[in-house]
Amino acid sequence: MTNLTAVTIGDINGIGIEILIKLLKKNKINKIILFTNINFLKIFLKKRKINLKINLLDEKSKKLNYKNGYLNIFSYKAKNNEENTYKSLKFAYQFCIKNICIGIITLPLRKDLIKDKIDKKFIGHTEYFQNLDKKKYSNMILFNKKIIISPITTHIKVKDISKAISNKTLLYNQIKNLNKTLKIDFKITKPKLIISGLNPHAGESGKIGREEIEIITPVVKSLKNKKILIDGPISPDGMLIKSNMKKYDCFIFIYHDQALIPFKYISQFSGVNYTGNLSIIRVSPDHGTAYNLIGSKNISNLSLLNCYNLIKKIKKNRKINDKSKKIT
Repeated sequence: MTNLTAVTIGDINGIGIEILIKLLKKNKINKIILFTNINFLKIFLKKRKINLKINLLDEKSKKLNYKNGYLNIFSYKAKNNEENTYKSLKFAYQFCIKNICIGIITLPLRKDLIKDKIDKKFIGHTEYFQNLDKKKYSNMILFNKKIIISPITTHIKVKDISKAISNKTLLYNQIKNLNKTLKIDFKITKPKLIISGLNPHAGESGKIGREEIEIITPVVKSLKNKKILIDGPISPDGMLIKSNMKKYDCFIFIYHDQALIPFKYISQFSGVNYTGNLSIIRVSPDHGTAYNLIGSKNISNLSLLNCYNLIKKIKKNRKINDKSKKIT
């Protein structure tokens, strides 16, 4: 069975697992494997008074004993919730590498708890899977049916952004790989890109910053010479006007919050965080652990549902690309 989707447990005290179970019960998603220590899950289910038919998987068996109509669990040893969260990432990745699963949905986690108790070097899902996949570059791609947005830098301090993009090789390769991902994974034949500046008003011709002149513009020219369709840099606050929304396929911002703030406003918690340029397919809902919403009836399941559907779409697009390669 190769159409299974891996789901990491995330923070078991957060909203992710609650949304997942509700979608399962409504039969809106199926054929998933949840990666968690079974004892921690049983404690969670008992506390929430949730009844589910559970099937424990045995990977060592010649035939994976997956059961339809059950919550299929791959369990492993874990000392605490944080170790449970952290280990689920590696095991889910291994299932994708072995082609047992077609992709991974990572439920939201608490990065601060992972850093404090498990791995001091942990930055986030994007960087974790990039390192595990042994890739020098990866792209954070924020997908919604209305828009695709991508930041060049992700989880770094604001004071370090200028230094990070001064590495023109980084900037060039991030955009080059993003362009390739849009072609293959999103089936956009000729992606039209636009990039923002770092500074307000794109530096005002160097008056309030020279990164646009000295760093971003030369890279944009180099990319254009490689036949990549990209415009900019332009003022970040002018990126998402109506005419641009119709003209461009992807909006590139320089840093995390430049991208995430407008994306979350537009998507209204229906968006997907996708990690591009990996050998596996990894997606995550665009909301956090949201402890304050646990038990609430006003919770949107659209982001998680869209994650599930996007994995299938990208898998299909990659198969089409592989077939066209063989033909040529």
